[in-house]
Amino acid sequence: MTQAIARFTVDAFGRFGPGQVCVRWEANPRPTTEELEAAIASAWESAAADCAARGAMLYNGPLVRWRGHSIRNGMLHIDAGPTNFREFVGTNLYSRARIDEIGRERFANPIGTTGTVITADGWLVYGRRSHRVAWHAGYLHTFGGALEAADLRPDGSVDAFAAVHRELAEELRVEAEEIECTSCVGLIHDHEIWQPELLFEIRLRVDCGALLGRLDVDDPHQEHVSLEPVRDEPDALVPFIRQAAPVAPIGVGAICLYGRHRWGEAWYAHALRQLWPEEGERA
Repeated sequence: MTQAIARFTVDAFGRFGPGQVCVRWEANPRPTTEELEAAIASAWESAAADCAARGAMLYNGPLVRWRGHSIRNGMLHIDAGPTNFREFVGTNLYSRARIDEIGRERFANPIGTTGTVITADGWLVYGRRSHRVAWHAGYLHTFGGALEAADLRPDGSVDAFAAVHRELAEELRVEAEEIECTSCVGLIHDHEIWQPELLFEIRLRVDCGALLGRLDVDDPHQEHVSLEPVRDEPDALVPFIRQAAPVAPIGVGAICLYGRHRWGEAWYAHALRQLWPEEGERA
């Protein structure tokens, strides 16, 4: 039986450089209710027990919350505020089926930052997540994490490019001088947990073989068990998504948006029809 491919929604599409993504912080708390806070506490206890049983990592760190966004004058503007991983678990993860009842504005909605890596010799590289991660264990995914308090600048802006570069250094040991260029290519959310995700393309000065050799699966903090490449060719991406299942929804979206930028709207519409023939051509 073919595994269903999870869907996503594109909230913003474009190509934005480091000076064209403005994430602005305001210390406004997440709106909530007593009932929701009780549900978050219960969900955190359940998640902690589950992770302990699987030997997975779980840490309640401060994160940056999406409050809204817009594109103005060629810039992607994102309104942000405080949240943490505990709230993310209790809302987006454990209460995702209740989003209509609770309201998305009460979800943690931490801003994810993940990247499609393009090697110097023409490969796109993605990672197979390990059993140690709290969510999407065993799924193919992009590389990255989420905006953190460490990314907050003194002027109240949040450096999304620094965040994705930090994750690349941690997950793939990519040094700054090995990055040819980085672009933010869109903002999407999936139809499972509704988490907003900034997508990046990171072009490296490193060949695919050299990059694949960097993965240390014995590292207890390593989030991936393997790296899986696909040729940077228009006919390769959709078969790759199907063959690599399960693929995280954000991973599917990242691959599709890469192709949309690379080969245009006709390629994108055709790819969506191939992935979801029964639902039309809009993801």
